[in-house]
Amino acid sequence: MKVNSEVLPPGYDYKTQPNCTDLDHIPGTFGLPIIGHLPWVFSDLRGLSIKLREKYGPIAKLNIAGSKGVFVANPEVVKAVFLDPHRNFSNEKAFENTIGRFFSGGLLLIDFDEHKTQRRLFQTAFKAEPMRQYTLQINDIIAAHIPLWSEVDDFKFFPHVKQCLLTTSASIFIGVESKDEIEILNRNFVDMFDGMVGIIQKEIPGTKWAKAKRALRNLKQHYESLIPLRRETAVSKDFLSYLSKEKQPDGSFFSDQQIVDHINFLLMAAHDTTASSLTNIIMELAKNPQWQERLRKQSQALSKDCLDYDDLESLVDFDNVLLEAQRLHPSIPMTWRRSIRECEIEGYTIPPNTLIYMPLLYNYRDPTWWTDPERFDPDRFSPERAEHKRNNFAFTPFGGGAHKCIGLHFAGMQVKCFLHQFLLRYRFSVPDDYNPKLMMIPMPKPMDDLPLRLERI
Repeated sequence: MKVNSEVLPPGYDYKTQPNCTDLDHIPGTFGLPIIGHLPWVFSDLRGLSIKLREKYGPIAKLNIAGSKGVFVANPEVVKAVFLDPHRNFSNEKAFENTIGRFFSGGLLLIDFDEHKTQRRLFQTAFKAEPMRQYTLQINDIIAAHIPLWSEVDDFKFFPHVKQCLLTTSASIFIGVESKDEIEILNRNFVDMFDGMVGIIQKEIPGTKWAKAKRALRNLKQHYESLIPLRRETAVSKDFLSYLSKEKQPDGSFFSDQQIVDHINFLLMAAHDTTASSLTNIIMELAKNPQWQERLRKQSQALSKDCLDYDDLESLVDFDNVLLEAQRLHPSIPMTWRRSIRECEIEGYTIPPNTLIYMPLLYNYRDPTWWTDPERFDPDRFSPERAEHKRNNFAFTPFGGGAHKCIGLHFAGMQVKCFLHQFLLRYRFSVPDDYNPKLMMIPMPKPMDDLPLRLERI
């Protein structure tokens, strides 16, 4: 990739510029009037990616409900954009009309120096000593939830694991443990995500979008009400207490709005993405009982009900199962950025302010990099095979560069602690012909929420 490295004119602000749609020189079409490729992005993003790649090559036009840009299926482009040595690709402008409508100000949606400064606030929360404490909290909450699941008629995994993980995240990050408060948080997150993918994206009474916006306001008001209380506490036991007391270089507190935006994004990332990931892991383990038993034996060999922090690193097969589930069902199936200066991609000139869509899930099943890519095979990540090292940017489940997920080890800890207890308590299965329709947006998971048959051990 080549980037025009000329200094931007004095006073030029890329954040005020509209998206560039002057892309007649790019192969392909912008799809259907108004909605473009949106139906296929929702129903079959991978199929759309394959079709565009085969018909037009590595670059083509893509239009998602009027957000027109270029589609690029190439790990080397992912590498150049993620590492971004010329500071040419904006997250904030890329996401402002999608998740930015609900998570603006979150760590993923901030650019360059501001992002670097804000990211430092989070680093203390994910160091070793806090993580040790989180392990104890996570174990206790999981132990309180999963024994009850065997009594549930018509058990569906996703909503139960989602509430369990929200309980852990709310306790750790905002110090909320009340069942009533957790239920309110969960209901608002459900309403928000349900409305985010609504066809009508205007606050018209009765629409899912209006319900989602109301849920967002409810969440932000709740966080804001907690800030004065957390500033008054003598000891910072949760992340909100720490963040509320942190000061900027000039000695002032971070604004309530900044804190609220960070907490809203953090809670979403800490429970919704992990709930999606665990749902796909459990689905694959139910369909591949030999792997389920392999992990169970490793848990049984530890001879303990709950994992300690020092156990986490040794569970390599657990890591590989998580990675393989992410490869087949990525929590982030596609990401995008917006160019700031003119650049060249795949031999085509990309104007400033152009959206660049990168379908990560295409790379994750590209036979160029993966052996038998449709098969669930966690051993492909073993040191002996290490297929993920054939190209370091053909598989980026936690992003890369400056915006690499700061909570990736926290997510891995949640997954391992949950799997350990779940595997020790239950054998679980799905029918032999189970082949559910999969949702891709907003979070990849089975559309039926993964009904399971649970058998107590």
